[in-house]
Amino acid sequence: MKFTLTKLLNNKSISKVFLFSLLSISMGLILVFGLFVIQQEKQKFKRESLQIRQDFLKNQKKTLQQETQTLINYIENERLQTRNLLKKDISSRVYEAHSIATNLYKSYKDKLSKKELQKLIINALNPVRFNNGDGYFYINKLNGTVVMDPKNPEWIGRNKLQVKDVYGVPIIQNEIETAKSAGEGYTDYSWQVENNQKIHPKISFVKLFKEFDWYIGCTQYVNNYKLEIQEKILDKITDLRFDDSFTIAVISFDGTCLAHTNKALIGKNLWTTYDGNGNQIVKEFISRGTDSEGGFIEYLDPFANSNELPLPKLTYAKAYKDWQWVIGSGIHLEELNQTIKKRNNELKANVNNYILNGVILVVLVVICIIIFSRYVVRITKNGLHVFTRFFEKAASESLRINTSTLQFKEYKELGELANQMISKRDNIERQLNIETAYFEQLFENSPEAIAITDIESKGIKINKKFTELFGYTSEDIKGVVIDNLLADEKRQGEANKLNTLTTNGRLVEIETKRKCKTGELIDVSIVGNPIIIDDKPIAIFGIYRDITQRKLYEKHLTEAKNKAEESDLLKSAFLANMSHEIRTPMNHIIGFTDIMTSQHINDNERLEYGELIKQSSNNLLQLINNIIDLSKIESRQINLNWANYNLNGILTVLFEKFYGLKNSINKSHITLQVQKALSDKDALLFTDAKRLEQLLHNLLDNAIKFTNEGSIEFGYQTIENESAIEIYVKDTGIGIPENALKDIFMSFRQIDGSDTRQYGGTGLGLTITHRLTEVLGGKIRVESKENMGTCFYIQFPFSLEKEDELQKENHYNWSGKKILIVDDQRNNFTYFKTALEHTQAQIFWAKNGIEAISLCESVKVDIVLMDIQMPVMNGYEATKRIKHRNAAIPIIGQTAFVETENKTKAIAAGCDDYIVKPVKTKTLLDSINKQFSIN
Repeated sequence: MKFTLTKLLNNKSISKVFLFSLLSISMGLILVFGLFVIQQEKQKFKRESLQIRQDFLKNQKKTLQQETQTLINYIENERLQTRNLLKKDISSRVYEAHSIATNLYKSYKDKLSKKELQKLIINALNPVRFNNGDGYFYINKLNGTVVMDPKNPEWIGRNKLQVKDVYGVPIIQNEIETAKSAGEGYTDYSWQVENNQKIHPKISFVKLFKEFDWYIGCTQYVNNYKLEIQEKILDKITDLRFDDSFTIAVISFDGTCLAHTNKALIGKNLWTTYDGNGNQIVKEFISRGTDSEGGFIEYLDPFANSNELPLPKLTYAKAYKDWQWVIGSGIHLEELNQTIKKRNNELKANVNNYILNGVILVVLVVICIIIFSRYVVRITKNGLHVFTRFFEKAASESLRINTSTLQFKEYKELGELANQMISKRDNIERQLNIETAYFEQLFENSPEAIAITDIESKGIKINKKFTELFGYTSEDIKGVVIDNLLADEKRQGEANKLNTLTTNGRLVEIETKRKCKTGELIDVSIVGNPIIIDDKPIAIFGIYRDITQRKLYEKHLTEAKNKAEESDLLKSAFLANMSHEIRTPMNHIIGFTDIMTSQHINDNERLEYGELIKQSSNNLLQLINNIIDLSKIESRQINLNWANYNLNGILTVLFEKFYGLKNSINKSHITLQVQKALSDKDALLFTDAKRLEQLLHNLLDNAIKFTNEGSIEFGYQTIENESAIEIYVKDTGIGIPENALKDIFMSFRQIDGSDTRQYGGTGLGLTITHRLTEVLGGKIRVESKENMGTCFYIQFPFSLEKEDELQKENHYNWSGKKILIVDDQRNNFTYFKTALEHTQAQIFWAKNGIEAISLCESVKVDIVLMDIQMPVMNGYEATKRIKHRNAAIPIIGQTAFVETENKTKAIAAGCDDYIVKPVKTKTLLDSINKQFSIN
């Protein structure tokens, strides 16, 4: 189309083109307008035809539905009346039978025995038949036993209470309930004759015969009356009369015509009848009729009495399912077709009129166009001449058009636009020069390495940063595929894939390695972006960033993350194990305490259970101490009592303790030895004896736990050339696997952390030992072979120059002193009282702060042991009030809280000293003696 139009207008004058264009456009518009009007008329005709058809069909459908429903209502009414006649018939028969039985009873009740009288009534009713021999009477007892049944004599004497119809309805049971409750009544059920699949509805009527606890009944099949009423209804429908266009039909589900306005069709099977369009109309008639609301069908009537073509027909069908009938009423659509045909003729006349008027209009338009176009062409040529001169000069110089010489408004606007184009071109050229400078500066001075290549990845341009990063110059990359220089052999495939994606217009980002001119591989991130013009990639813009430092940082970060996750898992396992280790002794303490307080036990058992409670309490205390010690060590808040202590004495105490321990746990066969390299006088070690004993205790405890055969040896030896002493604990136990040696001193670690591990414990012992060794200024190492044994070595600085011997423990005599113990727990009071009983002091007890204040007012107390946390009034408040009344009374605060702020708060309240539970006897005595000495 475009080629044809171009060839037609080529080298033609503007006047001819203008005239041709006007004529073509005008004719086209007139033609389009004419076709539009004609099309509108056709659409109007279609809408009217459709509306006429819809209105006609709507009215006819409503009429057909009403007529069909009227027939169905008539059928239902006749059927109901017949059912009522049936019920009336069987009830009257039962009344007759009941009357006969009553008269016989009254006449012979004094003459015959009960059994003879019953037989007389049965003989009278048993042979009675009616309704062509199908009707008879039956008698049943109220308990369901059959007394008389002419149809089924074998049932006589049998109980039929459980007899049910095909739907599970209990027949005899319903009859008995009707006779008992109302004296008489009807029951409905469905019966299936043997060797027959058909189900027959039945109605029975029963009446109570009280004299013998009988009921007399009669039953009839409903179908016996159905045929008679059906014939009556079909005759009635066939005799109905309407006009020739209206028909009524009744067709059974098998396609047999039962009634029809055209009587010639009655009795014929019309299932295979087709209309003029090949539709199987009876099949569709039955299909639509059996829908829940019925349905309509349209077809060409093959039964119409017409010599012309088959007439179109509309029929409404609805099923009467109880009788398997489909009732329908229909009407011919001749009238509708005639109306639509008349409207079509009117449309043709209107279209012819439109065509005639259009021809006249075209002639007038052509004349006007010719006159107008000659004028317009003349003034158009003048304007075109101006623009011709402008474009001849505009390519080489900035020529402006004088718009005042132009006559058309459009020409004036074109002239102004042309002048603006010249101005914009000058501005664009200037701006392009600026943008080029911007790009060159940004490209060259960018902090990122940048390379521009063609679509074959051959180098075009690189910046200074690229040269700094990789070492290649612009001369090195000109016309060379850059990735042949940067990508090593291993990454050539990767580079080719990235180039392919970018060439296809995709933005790519990747982190990889690239090769410098020196051959060194560095980590870089690469962003490749296609440069697209007119939707086509013409070059590739690549940005390279050195990420070596970031990759190194990420590596360190990943390692730290893995260690943190491992630590978290270890802590979780430790907490689970800690829960087990705490609950085990607590279970012993609570369990045996409950037994001792709630059951009658002898003294031996009491002593045994008390010993077990004590042992479990010590285990629990040791566990808590370990946790607290580890916390103090980790937070660097552990306090050390530095002094010269006799190392031989510490080892002797440990030997005696663990010698008894191994024997008590059935390990007496294991040899325990202690080796001392120095005399008691020389074996003085500057340390904290308590912490040293603690860490050796942990090692010996592990040695006994993990040694089942052999020996355990511990002791020390001096290393003169290093001015050190080396303490060791050696066993012949299970040993430590080589791969576990590096982790044994780490927090929360156990060699076997499974649920099936053989040995208990929290895994804190060796961690605390390691930390305490470092705190005491020593070093610890281990040597072990699996299944052969383990030896721990601890090395401390040591010198043979010693201070005086350790002071011996003091024994105090405080006869005449009054000591007040303030504690709400009886167990705590009992402990303090026992610890002080050898001091000859007089002991008083207050259970809370109020009682403490009262005792201090009534008794001259020499010292107060004040618990901090108590009911009624806490220790802080009680201390303040006692000090307010008598500031000279020394008060020692005692609590289970180990936080520093608690001690600070107690001292601020007025306490002279502060001790932490559990309190050892020596610590308690020393603290009290210190206050007595001060005061």
